[in-house]
Formats: sequence, structure tokens, C-alpha cells
Amino acid sequence: MTQLHFDTDIPFIWTALYHWLADILFIALLPKRIKQAWVILISILLLPVQIALYSVIAPLRGMPFNLGMTLFAVWTLFPFIILTDTSFWNKVYYCARAFIIGAFAVSFAWQIYWFYMNHFPFLQTREWEFFAMLLLGGIIIVLSWVLERLHRNEIADMRVPLWYALMTVFVALAIYILSSLSYTLLDTPFTARTQSQVFMTRTIVYLGGASVLFAFHLHQCDLYTRTERDALQHILDQQYENYRVRQETVDLINQKYHDLKHQIAILRSEVGSGQKLEYLDRMEQEIRAFEAQNKTGNAVLDTILTGKSLTCQASGITLTVVADGHSLDFMDVMDLSALFGNAIDNAIEAVVQVKDPEQRLILLSVSRQKGFLSIRIKNRYEAGPYIDGILPETTKPDKRYHGYGLKSIRSTVEKYGGTISITGEDGWFGLDILIPLKMN
Repeated sequence: MTQLHFDTDIPFIWTALYHWLADILFIALLPKRIKQAWVILISILLLPVQIALYSVIAPLRGMPFNLGMTLFAVWTLFPFIILTDTSFWNKVYYCARAFIIGAFAVSFAWQIYWFYMNHFPFLQTREWEFFAMLLLGGIIIVLSWVLERLHRNEIADMRVPLWYALMTVFVALAIYILSSLSYTLLDTPFTARTQSQVFMTRTIVYLGGASVLFAFHLHQCDLYTRTERDALQHILDQQYENYRVRQETVDLINQKYHDLKHQIAILRSEVGSGQKLEYLDRMEQEIRAFEAQNKTGNAVLDTILTGKSLTCQASGITLTVVADGHSLDFMDVMDLSALFGNAIDNAIEAVVQVKDPEQRLILLSVSRQKGFLSIRIKNRYEAGPYIDGILPETTKPDKRYHGYGLKSIRSTVEKYGGTISITGEDGWFGLDILIPLKMN
């Protein structure tokens, strides 16, 4: 079969534009390496470069064109590399998906416009081409955006395995080859022989490919969601179990405190020496100070703080608490243990790494403010490596659950209709939580 040359094939500027728009679709949903304003500026500057590159490839035919398209596909990975803050294989995965979505959008738009252009000659103008291509292709991009945005949390957080990214690239390559068979010299069972058949074949292949890759993506999102749910449940159960153990420990300590208080009273009545009395006074003052600790008005919070206070004392950390425990009465025991257990654990993990003992500080406040429950935790931290630009690198032996403490906090807060915000400046890490009291 001889090679087909269509004067009415897709103008190169539309192909370059829609591949660029498909890239931007995913870049907008992925974490960024730089500020949003710079992302927008660099993205705009990359568009004319992409158009110029494809204008060189478009006139080629046969193998040179396919090699050029391969280079073009590799080029579309460049914006992901410089703009997004995710793993390399995540970038490859979303770039491959973007390539197929962009190809489908422009193929669909051009086929519809070409069909009606042949039936209505007045449409054969630059103005109508511009209007039709922007409208029809834009519909595909907007629909793709809506569908992808439904899973924006998974896109932002999910780590795509190497094998899954390579499989996506392989599928995208197979889709491109099938869609391009009609533009080769080969006579195959999948080769179209008329112009309309060529356009139809290309559009259907890209539609099927985009659908298959989206189905694969939904499957991956489902696996990720189940893994996240299991991990968060593990963290929740762990913190609740820690709370129960601490509650038993605190009850035992309180019992021993009362026994010691009575024993000191007996010893005081039998001791006549002033020095010995002074020693007993000091002992009584020390244990009374312990008794006065963590009386916030909420038994669950008291238990959690007592256990964390002991941990802080062992690590040379000063934990300062100003809390209205009664404002927490509407929260479930497991939610309280997960929220404060994870938050204070994260703070302790960061403060332990501070070299100056006087700077090992954690501040916790719980209060009512204008119809909201306000929880604020601030702690010192050393400048160092970070994960996702927020959390310090973990020092725990088991790194699988790093970051899930914060996700558990966010999940708990959102359960009560609240919000969290995170700050890190001047050596202070801050976690602020607001929960509407009226709703609860």
C-alpha cells in the first residue's frame, strides 16, 4: 500500500497545543517544586518551544516522522521534571497518560471539524478552524480534568511503582503504533484505506487507549486508597493502645502517689530533726508537683499528656501545656488519642534532634476561640532534610509509616469538619487546628 499524504491532516500547531494542555492538566494536580507563579510563567514559555519543535517534525514522513515523534514524546517529560515535586517514575507515568489524552483531544477535534468542513464549505476558514478546534478539543481536556481531579489526592500522594510506570509507557507506545499504521507503507489488517477511515481509526484507537489507561489508573488509586486506609487504621489502633497502656500506668502511679503521701505524713510525725523534715518537705513538694500536672479537665487528654510528659523528661524536652480540656468533650476517645498522640509524637521526634538542650521546647495550647476549638502545637526543629517540604526526615527504624501520623491527624480533624495548617519558620514548626464547635 502506498503512503498516504493528506493536505487536510491536523495542522502542527494544534497537535503541539493539545499535548501541552494535557501536560498542564497533570502538572496542575501534582505537587510543585517551585512557586505557582513560576510554574505558570515557565509553562507559558514552554508552549512556543513545543510548537517550534513539532513544526520541524510535522513535515517528515515514515520512519523519520516516527523517530521525531519519539523525541517529541520524550520532550513532553521535560515540564514534569522541572516543575513537579514527585518521583521520577510518577513523572513518566503521568507524562505517558498526558501524551495519549493530548493525542485523543486533537484527533477528535480535527475529525469532527474535517467532517463538517467537507459538508459545509463555508467552514473552510481559519476563523472557523480556530473556533472548532478550541471548542471540541477543549471539551476533551475539560472532561479529562474533571475526571482526574476527582482523584487529585491520589495523584498528589500516590507513588507509582517502576513496573507500573513502564507498563503505562508500553501501552502508550502500542496505542501510538496502532493509531499510526495507516500512515505507513505497510498493508495490515488494521490499516485504513480512505481518509475518513484513517481519521476514524486514529480517533477510536486514542479513545480506547485513554480509556484503558484511565481504568488502570482507577485500579491503582483503589489499591493506594486501601493501603492508606489500612495504614491509618494501624496508626489509630496503635495510638489507642498506647493510650490504654498509659491509662493503666497513670492509675498505678496515682495509687503509689497517695500511698507515698500517707507514708510521708507518718514519717513527718516521727521525725524530729530539722534537716530530715526539710528532706521530707522537698520530697512531698516534688510528688505534689507531679500530681498537679496535666489536670486539663479532660481525662483522656490528661492521660496522654502524662505519658508524653514522661517521655519528654527522659529526653530533656520541656513540654508546656495550656489546655481547656472541657472543650474536647465532644470528641471520641480514639480520635483524641490519635490526634494528640500523633501530634505530640511528631513534635518529640523533631525536638529530640535539636542539639541545644535549652531549645528543646514543645508548646501545646487548647482553647475555645469565637465558636471554634483551637489546637496549636509548636516545637523547635533543626534545619535538615525534609519529605514533601514539610516533615523532617524520620529517625524511626520502621519508615513505612512516616507521614501517616499527619495524615491521621488530618483525617481526624476533617471528620469533625475542621481544618489544619502547617508552618515552619525561624526554627519553629507549627501545627494549627480549627474545629467548629457549633457543628459538633
